[in-house]
Amino acid sequence: MKADRYLHPDRHLEQDMDNQTMHPNEEPFDAEPQAGDADEGSRSNHVLEVGVGNAMPPTQPAQMPVLHPQVQSVMSSENSDIGQACSKIAEGLHFIGHAELRGPCSVAGTVEGNLTQAPGAVVSVVVTETGRVKGDITAQKISVMGHTDGILDSGQGEVSLHDTASVHGLVRYGRIQVNGADLNATLERVAPSGGGH
Repeated sequence: MKADRYLHPDRHLEQDMDNQTMHPNEEPFDAEPQAGDADEGSRSNHVLEVGVGNAMPPTQPAQMPVLHPQVQSVMSSENSDIGQACSKIAEGLHFIGHAELRGPCSVAGTVEGNLTQAPGAVVSVVVTETGRVKGDITAQKISVMGHTDGILDSGQGEVSLHDTASVHGLVRYGRIQVNGADLNATLERVAPSGGGH
């Protein structure tokens, strides 16, 4: 690790530039103020020296930045409700009740209740290896690696059951993928809306 060198105010940086290797896109540091600079007198020509192990002194900006009013009102509260909201039931959390989902949901803890996608929303639910759901899951895409006991309903969507999954109840799907899961459930395929087989 190469340490930065602090130079005395009277020593010019150009003397050391020949000895240093520079990145091809890196521009050399010019210690001298440019003729076009507005505040030449306020600039100092030296590097601030700070002892090893000491914190840098706090610097205050000359003027605090202020956001323009049009930048502050990015989204109204109504639009944020419609947007994708991620939900996560973390490992160790025990949730009892029903939830209406507006965005993707990950279950690593325990849920006793139904997880249902909101009307008009298209969501995916993932039950991880540590996740347990005792209730119904209704979502466009359902992926199970943990334990579920209830109805998994993706309608014409997709259900993926991985090798660590233990699934009991009813599985409604448009497409299904089973990778060696412990499957003790009734499978019900939902026909595509076009009426094809």
